Amino acid sequence: MIIYGEYLFLENFIVGALLIFLTGKLIGSMPPLWKIALSASICGLSGFIIFLPIEGVISAVLRIAIGIIVSLASFGRSRILKNSAIFLTLTFLSGGVVIALLLWQKQPAITHQGIIYMDAVTYLKLICFGILAFGFTYWFIKLIRRRTEDIAIRGKVKIVIGDKNYDFEGYVDSGNSLRDPITGKPAVLLDKKGASKLPFMVSDFKERYMVIPYKAVGVDCGYLEGIRSDQIIFNKKCVIGAPIAFYDGIFEGFDVLINKDFLEKEL
Repeated sequence: MIIYGEYLFLENFIVGALLIFLTGKLIGSMPPLWKIALSASICGLSGFIIFLPIEGVISAVLRIAIGIIVSLASFGRSRILKNSAIFLTLTFLSGGVVIALLLWQKQPAITHQGIIYMDAVTYLKLICFGILAFGFTYWFIKLIRRRTEDIAIRGKVKIVIGDKNYDFEGYVDSGNSLRDPITGKPAVLLDKKGASKLPFMVSDFKERYMVIPYKAVGVDCGYLEGIRSDQIIFNKKCVIGAPIAFYDGIFEGFDVLINKDFLEKEL
């Protein structure tokens, strides 16, 4: 099979652009078009490593390095390792789907150094293959993410009241949907054991005092006493003015029941 350089570049340019777009969708940070074009061009040029006589560890290191460079050009230095890992993972997953489609279509192709070159293929078909492959990959990863978010998460919770910080063990539960009835901000539920760590009584903060209504299984409605914090920090997310509701019971293995909305990207 004869390999044409311009086709090799264009194929990898198109695939790279689709991968960058998909990565941006997953991390919630879409780069501007000029960055996508620049990064896709790097992907196009990287296709020429198909001609290099390298294998094994050196080949793997080179491909990882290219992935990091593409991620850096697309999304910047912030969270570079995480973004690069997502980009490379998508590359491997979507590459497998593309190979499956090639086998299904009996399309002749050459693979080497992680690069796929297809002969006698229309670019419309290439784009269709790419959309199918990346669409499947995107759906698969979203499914995993949704499943992960359904599982309760444990972690450290920092509550800031005035000039004091208080640290607790937190637990995110999808059943907790308590909110400030006025501001709508998500609330946390602090048990008696956790409340005992606070060097004050609820009545000491008349300007912060509030009542939070709730509904529960077997209870039409009720209310919990609470106070408004300055900040609640969990999972690297800070909510200003989030309310603390006090639970007259003890949780097993943690102090604070976290509202499920603390898992959302935006609050």
